[in-house]
Amino acid sequence: MLTFEKAIIKKYWPADDKGEDDLIVRQIVLQVEAEIEDGLQVSELYKNMVRGLNRILIMDNLSGEEYELPAVTIKPFNIKQKKITIGGKGEENAYVKQEYAALTLICRADEDTGATMLAELYRFFHIEVQLTVDEFRAPEKSVGTDRINVESEPE
Repeated sequence: MLTFEKAIIKKYWPADDKGEDDLIVRQIVLQVEAEIEDGLQVSELYKNMVRGLNRILIMDNLSGEEYELPAVTIKPFNIKQKKITIGGKGEENAYVKQEYAALTLICRADEDTGATMLAELYRFFHIEVQLTVDEFRAPEKSVGTDRINVESEPE
């Protein structure tokens, strides 16, 4: 499991792709900047990218509200640096370089739930969130629990 304490969803949008037999596959694409704390996070991120499908958990750092994307593909990513200002305003500012991963995440959207997913993601758009990448788990199929009333026969 890999956790980025500070991440920001910069952009997200619906997209279409062609699947098998030229069927249209609805997708949601997210561009995320995740702050990197050490080199181990980069190697774990690479392992998760190569693995294929991942489960992504997004949590608002202020409210603790969570949203789960059950099956996500991590596209090849870039490691970048940006300057962060420390201190007050003016000429006496100190600048620190911060490394972050520029991620592109793609998940499949159902015809029925795609619009709901876009609306749910809006709550986490352009705010600081915690991003957790975990192993993909296939959704469990619910087994019907039909009850049969059997009257016991007298002995």
